Amino acid sequence: MPASGATVGEVLASIFAQRPELRPFIVDEQGALRAHMVVFIDGRTLTDRAGLSDAVPRDASVHVMQALSGG
Repeated sequence: MPASGATVGEVLASIFAQRPELRPFIVDEQGALRAHMVVFIDGRTLTDRAGLSDAVPRDASVHVMQALSGG
């Protein structure tokens, strides 16, 4: 889904403007990334899970996925 923004938080806000029903699955009530979610920016893992301030370069790929664990 196309989205724009200079930070992960801005990109997610752009996505939530298009698909508001995704918000509660991805971020909590304070706007932090939920524990079971992971975000990659051009293959690099997000570092600021609370503030979502990681920079997103122009034309970067941002992937939001459910984190998996187990054996």
